[in-house]
Amino acid sequence: MKSAASSGPEGRPASARAVIQARRRASACTGIGIQLRLGRIGLLLHGQLGDARTADIVGILQPSTSGTGQNTVWYAQNVIFRGLLTPDPALVASGRDAMAHAILLSTGDGIQSDLSYHQHGDQLYSAGYGRSMLNDVAQWLYVLRRTSFAFTPTSVHDYTAWVLDGTRWMINGDHAEFNVFLNPAPRYHSNAERVLEALRRLDDAVPSQAGHFGRLRRNISLRSSDTGLSGHKYFWRSDFAAHKRPGWGVTVKMVSARTIGSEWRSSNPRNLNYLYWVPFGTTFIARRGDEYRNLFPVWDWSRLPGCTNPAVVASLDASNPYRQSTTFVGGVDNGLYGAAAMDMDKYGTTARKGYFCFDDEFVALGAGITSTDPNPVVTTLNQTRRVGRVVAAGATVRPGTTRTRTGTWAYHDGTGYAFFEPVDMTVRNETVTGSWADIATGQDPAPVTQDVFGLWLDHGAKPSDATYAYVVRPGVDQGQAAAYAQHLPVRLLANTTSLQGVRHDPLGISQLLFYSPGTATVRKGVTLAVDQPCMVILDESAPSTPVITVSAPQAPGVTVTATLTRFGTVTRRTATLPDGDRQGAAVTLGAPTNNAALRRPVLTSSEHDTSGGAHFLTDGNPNTRWSSAYSDGQWAMVDLLMPQLADAVTLHWDAAYAQAYAVEVSADAETWRTIHSTTAGTGGTQTLPLAVQPVRFVRLNLTKRHTKRGFSLRGLEVHTAPDLARGKTTTASSTHAAELAPANATDGQNNTRWGSDYSDPQWLQVDLGATTAIGTVKLHWETASAKSYRLQTSDDGDNWTDIHSTTDGRGGVEIIPVSADGRYVRMYGTQRNTQYGYSLYSFEVYGR
Repeated sequence: MKSAASSGPEGRPASARAVIQARRRASACTGIGIQLRLGRIGLLLHGQLGDARTADIVGILQPSTSGTGQNTVWYAQNVIFRGLLTPDPALVASGRDAMAHAILLSTGDGIQSDLSYHQHGDQLYSAGYGRSMLNDVAQWLYVLRRTSFAFTPTSVHDYTAWVLDGTRWMINGDHAEFNVFLNPAPRYHSNAERVLEALRRLDDAVPSQAGHFGRLRRNISLRSSDTGLSGHKYFWRSDFAAHKRPGWGVTVKMVSARTIGSEWRSSNPRNLNYLYWVPFGTTFIARRGDEYRNLFPVWDWSRLPGCTNPAVVASLDASNPYRQSTTFVGGVDNGLYGAAAMDMDKYGTTARKGYFCFDDEFVALGAGITSTDPNPVVTTLNQTRRVGRVVAAGATVRPGTTRTRTGTWAYHDGTGYAFFEPVDMTVRNETVTGSWADIATGQDPAPVTQDVFGLWLDHGAKPSDATYAYVVRPGVDQGQAAAYAQHLPVRLLANTTSLQGVRHDPLGISQLLFYSPGTATVRKGVTLAVDQPCMVILDESAPSTPVITVSAPQAPGVTVTATLTRFGTVTRRTATLPDGDRQGAAVTLGAPTNNAALRRPVLTSSEHDTSGGAHFLTDGNPNTRWSSAYSDGQWAMVDLLMPQLADAVTLHWDAAYAQAYAVEVSADAETWRTIHSTTAGTGGTQTLPLAVQPVRFVRLNLTKRHTKRGFSLRGLEVHTAPDLARGKTTTASSTHAAELAPANATDGQNNTRWGSDYSDPQWLQVDLGATTAIGTVKLHWETASAKSYRLQTSDDGDNWTDIHSTTDGRGGVEIIPVSADGRYVRMYGTQRNTQYGYSLYSFEVYGR
């Protein structure tokens, strides 16, 4: 290829040389994007650029990765580009491995334990950085899939679980969760549409899940309202709730002292922070999925759907715009239904806000609404594109008007809004013109005109202890909306600052938000009392024992006692709720506390319909089930997301059980071990023991049905073996600082650690209390790990026997099989991997 441009002394166009030199200088501060562009150029023009130009590009591309989360993926791509252009197979493999590591679970930037995505701290970023990770990793899964550089099965499952059981919950049609300012690029209509190409690639990269990817594509393309999900998921790491039914969906975005809300990353002519109120309870309601398309340039950003706030848009320099200090913010779900609570304290305004989701509707409650701000405080039910008639209290609201009406219902675009008693509602039906440049400097100044529907309640200026209560019923016509409001299937149980709750009588489901300990009357003869602030679902839908699901997000490891009184019969249950990176996750009272499969992602060969979705297999709810297609030869695989030392698997079969099947376990999805197989299955509940071993994946191979229907399971549990060292007396040769005490290694917490002095040798030992048969030791090292060490046992604490030794310790998490008996177990370190001491997050001992 020849160029007509003038040449410099090296025979290449001066303009091109100048561009490359300028890019090289700029790469020090903006290296990711420049390298990505040059790497792609180098590959596309490979063989035509010449050695000198190719060398220039290679010189800019990084030889190693850095960064966190999606930044790591970007840098990893640059390493792959360098490896392909050099060529250097080791660099290609290094970039692939860094990308695979970036999609592992993280408590920092990256994919979280609930399969949400964080970047820039504890901030939900499943759109933006998360969307870029979805697109970029899909590309390399596809490109490398049939080469020697293909991703490992574990990496493929990591990614697939995140897409299907994480990101998919946050998409409704062409609307995807957003928390930063996102404007549509010219070739896209929406946020969600940007992942369509990636989803098409995944059909070939992960063919076993092509059906799920296809359904999601059809939903994003507005060819179906069904994403393939039906149920409720609360993302406890991100203060985000998603509720799905085949014909509609709603999301609730919140913020607490544990999280960061939304960040505005653009300037604008008015110096306003348009996203200020987004994390304070926004509810995006979708039927078709295009309800909010291209609406942002004309939106009233002081009246966001689901929010209660002073009707003002804060300035960009407002202090702490995306944080609040309250901790009772979270959700509870049982896989099928769910509720969310937000204790709000922002902009001189406080409120207790609750959201309760069912099959056909969701309920929103507000209590204690008090403000010192001079602006009127409003609660907005919705603000969307106006489609068709707008009706409030039985009368049409004509285009070009905003009216306040008194009544019990309103209607617009196939959705009804109902109130438990007559209220004064303000309804907007206006045509509004704005532009993207109005809200973000440098964006398209072309006018955007939209018909806008809005519906809100005005609590007035400086309200004191105001309340609201409304029900949203998607999927109805005007007549059905009016009739629904006259015969609401949900009852208001309480709406105060201490308790909010509703009961859906036809479903037999009660959802309760206890902001303080107390008792709720659920129905005549039935009460539920709790001794801690918590969120509760009481499921009385089945004739058997009621199911109680509880969460308590405000602190780690909260112990809750719930007392259910039904017609004189008292049932009391106590549970200690999760801590660490699962703080805020819900548990079913009475269920096993050592179930590592709880709320973990499931991949399946098929689903009969969305009422038997894969995620129901691990939701802990005995009233839900996964059901396959009506044919033999099906499978289901649970991904625990990280290896767990397990000693049993329990299957809860539905009536349509397997006559012939096998259960396999694996630590890496490559090497499988069969722990049970039969051709004479009897259904029921089966607990299958296994020798304590690292398990990450559990796979069911279902070969023959007992009935003409498919295979159906109410639940699958993976039981972790007890850590015999947890809470036991632990001592050490030294302690570098008071906060690095030996007991930290056996307290069961992953965020505390023991640290020794900076010298060799050092040791840490635990007293098990009695001579014990020991089968496995697990060491979770901090960066300061041991290169050479021995594991030892003793009966008296003085005389020691080596049971394992190494001179090549790699750090990280080491799971070491042993076979010994002893009362004391010791890690004896003789050579460090760093200049620091020895440091362990955990020292765990398991029996055999």
